[in-house]
Amino acid sequence: MSEDEKKADENQGLLFALLLDGKGGAEHLNFEEAQNWTPEQGILWIHMDLLATGTKEFLENKSGINPLALESLTEEEEDRPRCVSFGDKLMLFLRAINLNPGEEPDDMIPLRIWCEAGRMITLRETPMNFLTAMEREFETGVGPCNVGELLDEVCSFTLDKIVDVVSGVEVIIDDVEDKIIEEEEDEEGEFMPQLSEARRNLTEMRRYLYPQRDAMDVLPRQVMPWLNVENRYQLRENANRMMRIIEDIDSLRERAMINMDELSNRVREQTQENMYMLSVLAAIFVPLTFITGLFGMNVGGIPLAESENGLLFMSGILLFLGLLLAFILKKLKWY
Repeated sequence: MSEDEKKADENQGLLFALLLDGKGGAEHLNFEEAQNWTPEQGILWIHMDLLATGTKEFLENKSGINPLALESLTEEEEDRPRCVSFGDKLMLFLRAINLNPGEEPDDMIPLRIWCEAGRMITLRETPMNFLTAMEREFETGVGPCNVGELLDEVCSFTLDKIVDVVSGVEVIIDDVEDKIIEEEEDEEGEFMPQLSEARRNLTEMRRYLYPQRDAMDVLPRQVMPWLNVENRYQLRENANRMMRIIEDIDSLRERAMINMDELSNRVREQTQENMYMLSVLAAIFVPLTFITGLFGMNVGGIPLAESENGLLFMSGILLFLGLLLAFILKKLKWY
C-alpha cells in the first residue's frame, strides 16, 4: 500500500486492514477493498480509529453488525471491560496499558473488538503500539491463521504489556522494601512518595482489570463455531494469566501499604524518642532554672550576694545538682 493510500485510509478511519492467508501471512487491503470484502475471500482483520468520522459511517452502513452491539461499540462511555455474545458473533471490550509518550501507564485505554466467522474488527481511540507489532508479524509469516487465534493473540499481547508494567512497579517496591529492611536512611525523603505512587498506579489498574478478569473468564466458555478446542484452551490460559495478574496486583498493593506503615512507624518512633529526650532534659533543667530564678531575685538576704566567689560557688552547685539529677534519672531508667 502506498503512502498516499495509507493517508487516505487514515482519513476514513482505517488504520490497517489485513486479509489473512491462513498460513501466518496476510495481504494489506485499502479502505474500499475492506468495505467490499466477502467471507469467500478469507479472514479479514480491520483495525480502525473510533474517533474518525469514516469509522462510524462504515460501522453503521457497511459493517452489518448487530444494532444493539453497534450502539455499545460506538458509545463514548461504553468502555467497561466485558464479553457479550450475539448468536455466533462476539463483542469484547478490553483495557490496555497506555504506552504512548508522556502518558501514564495506569491510564488504561479501551480496545473494542467485534468477532465473527471470518472477520474481526478492532476499534481504538488512542494509539496502541502492540497492535502495530501484531501487524508486523504477518510480514514475517508468523501471524495468526484464523479468527480464534487472532482474538487470542490480541488478548495475549494486551496481557503482556500489563505484566511488563506490573513487573516494573514490583521492582520499585522491592527496591524500597530492601532499603527499609536494611534500615537505610531516607535522606532525601523518597521512600514514601515512591511507595505512594506505586500503590496509586496499582489501584488505578486494578479498577479496570477486575472486570477484565471476568470478561476474559467468560470468553473461552462462549459457544462459537469459529472457536476450536485449541483456541478455547489458549483463551482459558489467558484468563488464568489475568487472574494471576490480579493476585500479583493485590499482593503488591498490600506490600506497598505494609512498607508505608513501617515508614510511618519509624517516623512516629523517632518523634516519640525526640520528645522523650526533651522531657528528660526538661526534668533536669527545671529544678536548675528554679534555683537560678530564685537567686536572681532583686531582694535582700540572697546568700553569697556579697561573696567574691559567689558566682563560681553557685555554678559548682548547679553543675553538681545537674549531674546528680542526670544520675538519678539514669538509675530510674528514664533514658
